[in-house]
Amino acid sequence: MSRERTIQQQYFTRDREGIFRTNEGFDTVAKSPGLDNGFIKSALHPYCVYKGPQELLGSDEADASRYPDALGLFHADNGDLVIGRSVYVSTDFTGHRSAFFTHQYVVPKQRKEEFVRDPRRIFAIRGFQSSYDIRSGKSIPELQDIDYDAGSFPENPDGVLARLGIDRKLFQQLLYAMMASATGKKKVYIALDTHVSASSEEAKRLMEIVYSCLPYAIRRLLGFVTYQQEPEGKQHYHVMFVEKGSIRLPDRQLEKDVLFDFPNRRFTGTDLPDTHHPYLDYVWDRRHEPESLRQLHDFCDEALGGEGTAAAFAAIAVPTYDELCTLFEIKQGREALYENNRTGVMNSILNYLTAETAAHKQQLNDLFRRLFSKEARDGHQVPSADYIEPLLRFYSFADESSQATLISCFALFIQRAASTSENGIAGAVPLFDRLLGDDAVLRSVLRQLYGQHPRTVEQYVAYRIEAAGSVQSFVDEMSFWLQSADEWVTQRFFANEVLGKIKKLINAEKAKRSGAARTLYTYFDHLPERKNKQHLKTLCEQFKLEISLETLEGIALPNLGYDDIIQLDFMLDRPSPELVQSLGSGGRLTLDLLMAVYRVLTLDRGRESNAAKSLEKLGPLDLEHAQEMICRALADRIGPADFSKITYAFYHPGAGMDNNAWDAAEYNFDRLLEYISEHTRNTSLIYEFMAWSAADERFSSGSGVNAHYRSALIRYFDRHDSRAFKNKEVRDLLLGVPNRAFAALFREIKLRQSPALVKFMATRKKRLFRIGILALPLALVIVLLSVYWTPITGFILKPTPTLTVDALPEKTAEPEVTVTASASDGGYDPEPKIYVNGELAGYGSISKSVSLKEGENTIEIKSENKYGKVSEPLVKKVLLDIPADEPPDKATDSTPEDGKGASAGSSTGGSGTDEARSAKDGRGTKP
Repeated sequence: MSRERTIQQQYFTRDREGIFRTNEGFDTVAKSPGLDNGFIKSALHPYCVYKGPQELLGSDEADASRYPDALGLFHADNGDLVIGRSVYVSTDFTGHRSAFFTHQYVVPKQRKEEFVRDPRRIFAIRGFQSSYDIRSGKSIPELQDIDYDAGSFPENPDGVLARLGIDRKLFQQLLYAMMASATGKKKVYIALDTHVSASSEEAKRLMEIVYSCLPYAIRRLLGFVTYQQEPEGKQHYHVMFVEKGSIRLPDRQLEKDVLFDFPNRRFTGTDLPDTHHPYLDYVWDRRHEPESLRQLHDFCDEALGGEGTAAAFAAIAVPTYDELCTLFEIKQGREALYENNRTGVMNSILNYLTAETAAHKQQLNDLFRRLFSKEARDGHQVPSADYIEPLLRFYSFADESSQATLISCFALFIQRAASTSENGIAGAVPLFDRLLGDDAVLRSVLRQLYGQHPRTVEQYVAYRIEAAGSVQSFVDEMSFWLQSADEWVTQRFFANEVLGKIKKLINAEKAKRSGAARTLYTYFDHLPERKNKQHLKTLCEQFKLEISLETLEGIALPNLGYDDIIQLDFMLDRPSPELVQSLGSGGRLTLDLLMAVYRVLTLDRGRESNAAKSLEKLGPLDLEHAQEMICRALADRIGPADFSKITYAFYHPGAGMDNNAWDAAEYNFDRLLEYISEHTRNTSLIYEFMAWSAADERFSSGSGVNAHYRSALIRYFDRHDSRAFKNKEVRDLLLGVPNRAFAALFREIKLRQSPALVKFMATRKKRLFRIGILALPLALVIVLLSVYWTPITGFILKPTPTLTVDALPEKTAEPEVTVTASASDGGYDPEPKIYVNGELAGYGSISKSVSLKEGENTIEIKSENKYGKVSEPLVKKVLLDIPADEPPDKATDSTPEDGKGASAGSSTGGSGTDEARSAKDGRGTKP
């Protein structure tokens, strides 16, 4: 056997020297060659510890046999399994001091599964050493196996549990706590109510019982030790048995862990969740049956995928094993557990059985097949729709034999549901619905079911098609059958159901009949190419014909709007020969009428003749109906693009054929104009139509305006729009048309709307022209006189300007005064000149500052107009009186006494405003 698979050993105690030290002390004194020194120091030395019980140490007990040994097991970080035992040594090599001796086996990870699955290889080891003479060397052999008592049997579990005071509840709590601790952070501390010397042995017996009840996945993680002096956490130990009396509460460090203090019957953190735990119940009931426990653990381990994935599942250990235990019991024959929760059990199996793992989980495979086969054999059992879901999941990775069986089961379940349900096929629909996600399965089930019970398939098809409540849902339904089971589409029963549904949908959508028919027709028209199913072309032609016939048969012509008619393009644009041949005489008349209306409403420039021909084919009554439909269709959508279409609503085929201007009109122009005006109120569209008509030959006659249209236009403006040409935009639009004849007509109409004076002048232009020539010289003289009368009279009369001057103070302390004056000569000269002290101060009116000298100052003001006439000068006296104690520039304002100086002066010293008046003869007068 290679070294990688051999078991290594290590001895640890206090001696004269060790492997890692040359002086006395605790150290590894011997080891197997395969043990790495670093591993010994980091992984083994922390677990080479022993402290004797306080009860024995306190009494100075020297008998080593009375000290409990400590059996420990843990899983190292590298995956190796370490099994060790530490014992008390009363005297060391000196003969004076006590010590301890630890012997540890290191089982390589490749072999530890042997120990995990067989507890006796751990708890019945006979090869532990209690001492070692270092003179024998520091190397001890590697082992092929650990010596253990394979033939012995553990003590009866009930005897051990009774002796330790452990009942069903406490046992399950112990088991649950250890399972949770292996995957969590809480430690489990146990103090047994036994004599200290027997405590380790009793702990080992209890641990063996519990260990045999633990799943393999938990065993691969769990570490324990059967004796410690007091609660003290170690990394890889999850369960620790401690000396009686060492669990002392309250202790904040301990209270967060799980405590079983049997001497004081004090248990902390041990309560089980308030749920049913099948796993705990099963192992308790089978605690005496190692083989039953082994089978359960083998089943669970296989379900979890073995060693590789068990750790991931262990994180939810108890719920996982509760579920697996239920499946195991069903496998063992407790089918009542399945019958109480059929769907839940099947889903539980698939929690662990997947496409990737199915090949390695034969027990679950067999169980799943056994259960759904049982369901099929039970002739009275109709599974629920939810039950189908796990079967479909299993089908996706099952072998061919199982898939064939499942198809038969599906068909059987559906037929059973349809035949036993009070609602007939409706009872089987939920089962069908669960198959819809897998086209291959559905196709296979339908094929098998049709071969055995064809009526069931026909009823299901009819049910689904009937359930389509709208056109879109029906289209979706057709797409479903074409994708999932197109072989049924060509069956006669399927076609009959589709034809019946088409009629119902078209008649049900009264408000949207045309749209519904168009959607259905378009779908079947494109279906063969879009779905690449050319073999359906004949069938689709049949469906299209039925859609057209049903649409025509029930159509209500007075209710059709613009969109309704346009949406009938599928049969009106180019009616199929099959449709025409299938119609009776009444149907053909309806088709012709609709085609005529459709061609008018879809009129393109240059195709007017097609529209006219379609209308000409109609009889008088149908023509009237067609034109009424056109008017209704265009009433709320009139625009420039529709002008040509509207015209055909007032077309009289055959009228006006002899080119006589006064024969019957080909178009009813009066009604045409009134229709447009009525439906375009508050817009300019009626005028845009008139401008448009000027370029359309239907409104012209030779080189002029059609006489009937001319009269209609004049009547329209006279009756309905007598003020139209007062609007500049209307004038510009109509008078600016390129057609001269129409422009002249519009000018004529404009004149008809003009005031009487304008019309009078327009009708008597020549006479008014002659009068104008004669009156022109006289008017010219009048104009000249009005322009030059004032300058001429002024030159003749030569008026003298009148001067007005505001009052000036007689006495002031200010060095300046302001002269304000204005002059006028009656309007002959608008702005006479004004002079102050002989200097020109301004024109018309002035405001001029005059500097004063100390003492009396004389200010002279006069005015002169452009005719050379000068007003009489006005002279003002102003005394500048500056106080003696102030310089002239600091003089203060003088205050007039008794009102003197506050009034205006004059040339004669009078009060008020001095005026120099000049008479027409040039002589001045004094005020």
